[in-house]
Amino acid sequence: MELDWAKGDVILLDGQEVANAARSWFRERAEVQIGPELWQYRSEGFGRGTLVAELDGVARFSARRSGFFTSTWTVDAGQPLELRQAGWFGSRLSLSRAGTTIGEASTSGIFTTRPRLVLSEPVEARAGCFVLWVAYVEFTRRQSSASSSSGGATG
Repeated sequence: MELDWAKGDVILLDGQEVANAARSWFRERAEVQIGPELWQYRSEGFGRGTLVAELDGVARFSARRSGFFTSTWTVDAGQPLELRQAGWFGSRLSLSRAGTTIGEASTSGIFTTRPRLVLSEPVEARAGCFVLWVAYVEFTRRQSSASSSSGGATG
């Protein structure tokens, strides 16, 4: 099973379109149309340590960062999951359920933060879309952190 945040903010499940997303460029927010349902994804809390997926104004899924300087997320998407950095210096994220790795997220290319999630066990499409967004947020934060630590100044 593979979920891919493709060009044009289309989310593909095994190559078939399952959702469309409209990301906010100024905040960690997105509207994601999954079938007939319009989901609202957003960050909240101190240090934006919590991500929430709402449907009809009710929080259905959430992800909490385990610490300020860590990339480990505890995800409640109808089942408890954990998304964490794969290896010490890895650019990938490992997804596990009950301590068993069930997937891996990476970016779709070298100059993009669009995530791709490859799963060895299936997850429900709505939950998979949310996990994909959590990976997107993590990759975007890493890219922002890297560009700000490099100085960002030229000439």
